[in-house]
This record gives sequence, structure tokens and C-alpha cells, in this order.
Amino acid sequence: MGAFPAPERNIDSEGPDAGLGALFSTEHDGMVRMATLLVRSPAIAEEVVQDAFIAVRRQWSSIDRPGAYLRTTVVRGCAAVLRRRSLEERHRPHLGVADAVELPTHLVELGDAMTRLTDRQRVVVVLRYFADLPDDEIAHIIDARPSTVRSLARRALATLRKELE
Repeated sequence: MGAFPAPERNIDSEGPDAGLGALFSTEHDGMVRMATLLVRSPAIAEEVVQDAFIAVRRQWSSIDRPGAYLRTTVVRGCAAVLRRRSLEERHRPHLGVADAVELPTHLVELGDAMTRLTDRQRVVVVLRYFADLPDDEIAHIIDARPSTVRSLARRALATLRKELE
């Protein structure tokens, strides 16, 4: 699990279909993993990533860094899913249904601890520690200052330490 390099390309020498195919083959799996960490659902993550690739295709001729554009679009798509989920959960009675997937205890504990974070904190943690992105790029993606990213990360790590004690 490493960084997701943003493939650079020459727009004039590469048509959208060839370039998009290359972008898809290098970025798809990593984007789905990243989105799954953010929304905690592989199926929803796949939908978000597919929507992001459609957005990249539509904007192909006007973007210089398709990988960065894709990553930003995925994160923003995940944020929209999380906002919608939060709204639905506030207006739906709690059913208390247990998860059907059996995971190792430490992953369940980490997943539970991650739910204690705010959406922005979760995004920062995933982008910083899973995608290995620098604070400046995370700040651009979440439309915040780098100092805000550092603050969100610091608070998120404090929450995670407390939850995992």
C-alpha cells in the first residue's frame, strides 16, 4: 500500500481513450481500496470510483494531471456518500444488526475507532497514511490549508490512540 502516483501525460500525443485506459489500469484498484477505507463499503467504493472515471473522461481535454484529478474526484465522491449516510442515519431508527463479515479483531477495532473520527479526519488519515500523500495535496483535495490538515491528523491520531487503548 503506497502512494498513488499521478501519471503525467502529453494531452496532444494521447487520445482520451488510450490515456484513460492507462490511467484505469494503474489507478483503479488503489482508488477502490482508498474509497473502501473512506466509505467502509466495497460496493459503494466501486461506484464512487466508476463515477470518478466518468468525470475524468468528460474533462480529459482540460486536465493536466489526470491522476490527481481522479483522486480528488474520488475523495469528494466519498465525502458526498458520507454526508448522505450521516443524514440517513439521523432519520432512521437504529436496528442494531451485526456485521456479517468476520474480520480479525484488530481490524474490527480499528474500523470501529475510525468511525469515531469526523469525516474530514477520516479522509485525512486515509490520504496521509494509506495513500502517502503530502499535506499540501491533501489540503488541495479537501479544500483546506495544510495547517488544517496537520491539525485534523493530530486530532484524529489522538482519538484513535484513545479508542485503541
